[in-house]
Amino acid sequence: MKKLISMVIPIYNEEQNLDELYKRIKEVMDKETKYNFEVIAVEHGSKDASFAKLLAFHKKDKRVKILQLSKNFGSADAGISAGLNFARGEAAVILMADLQEPPELISKFLRYWEKGYEIVYGIVKKRPGASYARRISSVLFYKILNIMTGNIFPENVSDFRLMDKKVYQIINQMEERNKFLRGLIAWSGFNQIGIPFERKERFAGKSKADFFAVLKVAANGIFSFSYLPLRLVTILGFLLSIISFLLVFYQIALFIIYGRGTPGISTIVILVSFLFSMLFLILGFMGEYISRIYDEVKRRPNFIVREKIGL
Repeated sequence: MKKLISMVIPIYNEEQNLDELYKRIKEVMDKETKYNFEVIAVEHGSKDASFAKLLAFHKKDKRVKILQLSKNFGSADAGISAGLNFARGEAAVILMADLQEPPELISKFLRYWEKGYEIVYGIVKKRPGASYARRISSVLFYKILNIMTGNIFPENVSDFRLMDKKVYQIINQMEERNKFLRGLIAWSGFNQIGIPFERKERFAGKSKADFFAVLKVAANGIFSFSYLPLRLVTILGFLLSIISFLLVFYQIALFIIYGRGTPGISTIVILVSFLFSMLFLILGFMGEYISRIYDEVKRRPNFIVREKIGL
């Protein structure tokens, strides 16, 4: 009996890419004759004709299944999580709809899975069309993240990956409200391997990830997998306390030796401003962790399904 492979594709306003996407994943499915496939297209709140196109694909190819969410839940991870919860395959492939990641690489992922690897992920080696700032920010993100978490993340890893069923079922059991899937998958362990590829420019349309969206993902990755910001707060508080005591002793010494302290309102203003800026930075770090605790306590779902077609 042929093994089933699930493809999970989050879709948000990708009308212009869907025809080419379907054509290329169909070529992969038709080529890999020893496997059966299901394509779980997770449509979350598109304003264009994405859903209508997906319906047309489903009518002519029952391997295409649709999971429509009630709205856009803020990130591709929500759509991916939804798709993985409905996947039935012996392995699941996560693929984006913008065609920056070549669907043809799925065949190579399958070969490594057949060799016993339980997670096969893509590593971005080149980013044609990406701005210099975007490339540098990506490098810095993984450098900082690995410093803070003890080097558990492969650098330049993409969401494009294959996971064995045992892996994605464990990921499904993780009920975190601010899921950083790349991090959870890397943290889970198992036998992993990275496959380098060149990320293409979008086939059509514009990226949905603006600067603030990328910043949100970066913050989520750091605060979800590292306690270092809190430890830095403790260290910073300790250092500032030492500096404060030294300044007090310095003023006392000046008074004893010279009979006066150091005059200057501006010095006091600068020190107070610095201390308050550190205080607000510390409160910001603590607020990030507290907000995540608040999200966990509310226990709202990461996604809500509006309609299932073919599932």
